[in-house]
Amino acid sequence: MMQSIYSAKMGLIAQQQRTDTIANNIANISTTGFKSSRVSFKDALYATMKSPVEGAESKNLQRGHGVLLSATSRSFAQGFPVETGVPLDMRIEGDGFFVLSGDNDGLNYTRNGSFAVSVEGDTQYLVNAQGYYVMDTALNKIELPNDIEDISVNVAGEIYVNDISVATLNIAAFTNNAGLEATKNSFFVETEASGEPIAAESATVYQGSLEGSNVDIALEMTKLIRAQRAFTLVSKALTTSDEMSALANRMRG
Repeated sequence: MMQSIYSAKMGLIAQQQRTDTIANNIANISTTGFKSSRVSFKDALYATMKSPVEGAESKNLQRGHGVLLSATSRSFAQGFPVETGVPLDMRIEGDGFFVLSGDNDGLNYTRNGSFAVSVEGDTQYLVNAQGYYVMDTALNKIELPNDIEDISVNVAGEIYVNDISVATLNIAAFTNNAGLEATKNSFFVETEASGEPIAAESATVYQGSLEGSNVDIALEMTKLIRAQRAFTLVSKALTTSDEMSALANRMRG
């Protein structure tokens, strides 16, 4: 009897984790460069009550222990384009990430191309909203001239200021995007699972627009309803098991 309570408990925890992931997706529907996540489940360990190898007359009786969260996978599908007309807003079409400076001499990778100019003494650098430096193909900070009258970026990521080439954006790709670790500010960092960054071959840069979130609100609401119904069913199983336990205790009394 107690096993049914434990199994229902595992089901409630799993559906709560699923709901948390869906809620995070919906909350970031307006976050530039955000990539949605989904959860996968697996059945927990089975306990053998009667082994099938004991003879033809023996029945294979196994007792499950509920459900567990198997993995959280992230969709790197293209987000919706958002036209802004701002010269320092950039969007990647295809596979690839902007490369930015990171903490502790590391690097950040992002699809959020909302950039700005940071004035540091007599020098100007291209940065993001949080002040992280945008890197060029040599992994150096992109320095901009002081007298910026016109800035343009072509589809290859080459930056021109007053019709003079000043730098080329570093657009990195990975053999396994799913192996990237999400951190903050729509940033991802390299891991052993993602592999080392390589030059993006299919990426195209568009100036004056941003890549919006790839969250499909209709799909997320559908998944939320399914999660709520599953939670309700598992709650009912927990309530029924508790009532049966109470009945059994009264009968013994």
